Amino acid sequence: MKNFNVKNLLAGALILSSIGFAGCEDDTPDYNPLNLYKTYPLKELSAEAKLVRDYVKPDAVIAHRGSTFWAPEETEAAFRWARNMGADYLEIDLQRTSDGVLLALHDGNLQRTSNIESVFPGRDDYPVSVFSLKDLRQLDAGSWFNIDKPENARASFVGQQVLTLQDVLLIAEGMKVKRNSEDKPYYKKADGTETLVLEDSSTGEFVFVVDDEDNGNRPGVYAETKEPYLFPNMEADLAAFLTDAGWNINSTNTLKTIPTTPGKVDIANTKGRFILQTFSRESVVKLEKELPGVPKCMLLWEDESAGYVRPSNSIESLAEFINFSVEYNCHIAGPSIAGKPNKYPELTLPWMCEMYHRAGMIVHAYSFDTEDQLRKYNGDYFYAGVSRFDNADRTVSGDFEYDVNPNMFIDGGFTNLTDLSMKYQNRSVDGTAQEVLTSLGY
Repeated sequence: MKNFNVKNLLAGALILSSIGFAGCEDDTPDYNPLNLYKTYPLKELSAEAKLVRDYVKPDAVIAHRGSTFWAPEETEAAFRWARNMGADYLEIDLQRTSDGVLLALHDGNLQRTSNIESVFPGRDDYPVSVFSLKDLRQLDAGSWFNIDKPENARASFVGQQVLTLQDVLLIAEGMKVKRNSEDKPYYKKADGTETLVLEDSSTGEFVFVVDDEDNGNRPGVYAETKEPYLFPNMEADLAAFLTDAGWNINSTNTLKTIPTTPGKVDIANTKGRFILQTFSRESVVKLEKELPGVPKCMLLWEDESAGYVRPSNSIESLAEFINFSVEYNCHIAGPSIAGKPNKYPELTLPWMCEMYHRAGMIVHAYSFDTEDQLRKYNGDYFYAGVSRFDNADRTVSGDFEYDVNPNMFIDGGFTNLTDLSMKYQNRSVDGTAQEVLTSLGY
């Protein structure tokens, strides 16, 4: 079958001022993308897989790295903020230390988000995997943010530290790091006692206590596995860890019930409490083996490579991505969206969303940083700008060559501004983004 390049065929398909889909001059169905995408062969999730898909809350607000805008990403400040702000999920990137601890950290090294150059001179570009947790706890993972985003800088961000997966789960459960009056963290010693001296700790593991500023929200966790070749057997380690931590829904003997507050976010007590995500074809096969029945998201990017499921701009390659994802029980498609500030490739066009949905998948796109993006990918511009969160009975306003329907739009999104997505969905919050940070002691 001939490849169709979306950029050439559907250029200008969706614009803000006057949205319409350009027709093709050739009336032959095989050469009309508006017909081809509807008929191109796709696998469909099984009935059993659809039950797992439905563990996931509709219109999920997924706090990307906690936040990259209001606080240093993937730190305690970012995740406590996202929890109290009302995010449904805390999104993290999984890596592993030299002593086998699963980390919440995005970059392959610490150059961008810490002072590693001064703490470990000559080793600043080393991969995360060569450092122990105790090594990494020496780093300041907050000061860089104050330089990078001076408009959102706070003195209390100085000294924020690298977190582990365990730390993030405890924050989701309503906990925080125990600190003294000078805001110094306590660490666990080998004999079970506590210390303020990192060198006296056996591993660098934090002591946690109930967060006195917790407002009762219990978000889930949405975790991305990184390149399998860097972290062999990470998927098996993750399954074992989640079982021990009480977050593996396959292990009913250890599964936690987490105290919460009525009327608050309570994803952490559902079967959708933990979602797996990856760009890696190899990793998703391993995840399905180690954690069957756990919701999974296959992430998309524009370029194709041997190690990744990354469709180019063609219907055929998108179908290949979908069919692979369905085969390994990926319940969610995670495509990128276009627009400022990230300027990612466009993989969430309406016809693309219809293909994901036709396979039975739901769509969690990334990353939403403006109201315009929220309105575009929720389809508001097909409805005279009216959001379905304002009017669930909204009707199409305009004459479009395309059959406008709900399957053209997203089912949730990753965001660096949980506050913006909450406001867009008309969900109640306990203050502005800045007020929530201040209430948490930042």
